[in-house]
Parts: sequence; structure tokens; C-alpha cells
Amino acid sequence: MTFNAEARFGDAWQGGNTSDINIPRNFLNEPQDSAPLLEPPETTAIDYSKLSYRERFMAGKWQEYLATEEAYKEIYGSPSNGHLYGIRHCRKFATFARNADTAEVKVMASSCRDRWCPMCAAEKASFANKQTLAYLQGLRKPRFLTLTLKHSELDLAEQLQFLQECFRKLRSRVYWKAKIKGGIWFLQVHRSESDGLWHPHLHIVVDGYYIEQAVLSDLWKLVTYGSLVLDIRRIHDAESTAQYVSRYASRPARLEHMPLADRVEMIESLHGKRLCGTFGTAKCVTLTPPKVECDGEWQEVGFYDEINKKAASNPDYKAVLEAYHLEQPLSDEIFNRITGVGSRAFCSNYDDTRQVQLYLDFFKGS
Repeated sequence: MTFNAEARFGDAWQGGNTSDINIPRNFLNEPQDSAPLLEPPETTAIDYSKLSYRERFMAGKWQEYLATEEAYKEIYGSPSNGHLYGIRHCRKFATFARNADTAEVKVMASSCRDRWCPMCAAEKASFANKQTLAYLQGLRKPRFLTLTLKHSELDLAEQLQFLQECFRKLRSRVYWKAKIKGGIWFLQVHRSESDGLWHPHLHIVVDGYYIEQAVLSDLWKLVTYGSLVLDIRRIHDAESTAQYVSRYASRPARLEHMPLADRVEMIESLHGKRLCGTFGTAKCVTLTPPKVECDGEWQEVGFYDEINKKAASNPDYKAVLEAYHLEQPLSDEIFNRITGVGSRAFCSNYDDTRQVQLYLDFFKGS
């Protein structure tokens, strides 16, 4: 169980910022017009006040979830497998908690942190987007580099291993070391539309000097034994670039767009493999949302879904939601009316990044 801030409106809520997602605006009679992370906008309005905590995060992600679940069943067989159990129960249990000293309200929720869980993937992509953007904004002339392999009939696992080995060799070359000071790389994988073969490649945002594409292409051809295709260009829009690459931080492909056999090969080939990483001047950048140790004593207020449901008719429950989303203290009077005296206390790790989740048009194009 972890504290989770992802359903919070955050600083943008009061101004009605539509880049926030999965937000229950209905309890204050405000329009819900934002879209889920990593998904295209919904074509019909969703009444988030009627959704459970888990359903808020799953909005727009059901097909991806079902594709993942089917692949896990094929791989592991047993319905009691840890991966299946994790994604089936992720964010299923959520409780409002109040700090005994500050009266701050948070949500304590379960999350599986499974690589292929659509909900956890969205959270990681959101965090990676923020981190990557901060890195790019600190560079004078950042560049965007894409490295690809020539198509091969080798298994995906073999191609992924070869791609990473070639990338390490490239970074050891004198020309690379002289021109590139650091960067962040992200893996993308899909089937080629032209020949149906696997097409793994790396997207890299780099910190460095002017790079001659012809020279770099020759080096890439040398270390890959024949792959010529790469692209490098100046980054003029750091926000769009960070948004584009960060969607690959959590998963290098959308499973729902693949047949079952490809989904199984994808999951098995990437087991234990890194999907993104940093080097050089970007070594200080972390792409995984951290767990923060909670401070003080936290008291249980009530189940998230129950409080959200009753908020429409009960001002005390509505006050809990307001305290949470507006980041205001919940008064002792309201807390005691809801819980009674002597509510049990608990403390756990929590994720309190408070970042705004951005809309990412996940895997639209390559």
C-alpha cells in the first residue's frame, strides 16, 4: 500500500487546467473535459463521480489492460500468478488518510508497479516526462538522436541484446566522447509495416556539440555491421520532445495493437531488460517515481470510493474531497463526525510527486 497523489487536481485544479486527468470534478459541478494519460481523448463524456478509484485510472486503458491480462495468462498459465494478481488488484483498494499533526489529507492506495500495468505505466511516463523536460531545459543546445538496426529475422530478444551492445560500442568511440557529454535513451519496438519484421530502435536526447550525421552514421554502420539509418537534429521544442520520448519509459509498445504471439514474445524478450536509461551529464536524472517515507501519524478517514459516492449529498464527505484536492487541512470537527473518536492510525510509504499528468498521444506514429 502506498500513498498516491495521482488522482489529485494539484495546483492546476482551481484554474480548470484540462491537462490534469482522471479527476472527479463532478463533486463541485465542474466539467470533466480532460483525457487519460497515454490515451486519445474520449469521444463521450465520462461521469467520474460514478467511477471507483481504480476505474478512474483505468479510463481509456481497458483494451490495453485486457491485452496484457491475456498475454500474462498465456505466459504464466496459473490465475494465481503474481503478475496477474498484481494488475487485477492495482489501485483496487484506496483509503483517505489524515495527518494527525497537520490535518493534511492524502490517499493511501494499492499499486502493483508492474511494468506492463497500464495504470502504473501511465504514472511512470508522467514522471519521466517531467524529469526529461527538466533535463532538456537545462541544456544549451540539446539534440534528438534515433538509432535503428537494419531489419532482421532474428528473434526479438537477440535483436534487443545486439542493439544495446552496439549502443555501448558507439559510446566508447573517440568521436562520440568528444561530441556528446550525456543523455537519456528510450527503447521503442514495433513491427515494420513494410516487411513485418521486428523494428527495435533507440530514441536519445543528448547533451553535446554539433555532430556530423555522416560521420556518426559511418560509426553506427561500423559497430552494427551494416546498419546505416540514424537521424539527429536540434531540439527546438523541449516540451514536445520530452512528451514524445517519455511514453517509452514505461513500455516500448502498445500490446493491444499486437497479436497474442507478438505480445508474448515482447513481454518475455524484455523481461529483466531496461527500457530507458541515462549516461554522462544525465546520470543525476531518475526516471522512476520514488517512494517517499511518510512522516508523522496518519489516521484513516474512510474508503475513497465510499466518500466520493456520499460527497454529492453529505457536506462532510464533500469537505474531505475538497481538503484533498485543494490541499487544505481537514478540520478536527469534520474528521470526528465522520470517523468518531479514536480512529486507528497507520503509516506507510507514499508517492507524493504531485506532478501534473500530461496528455501523451501514446505511440501515434513512430
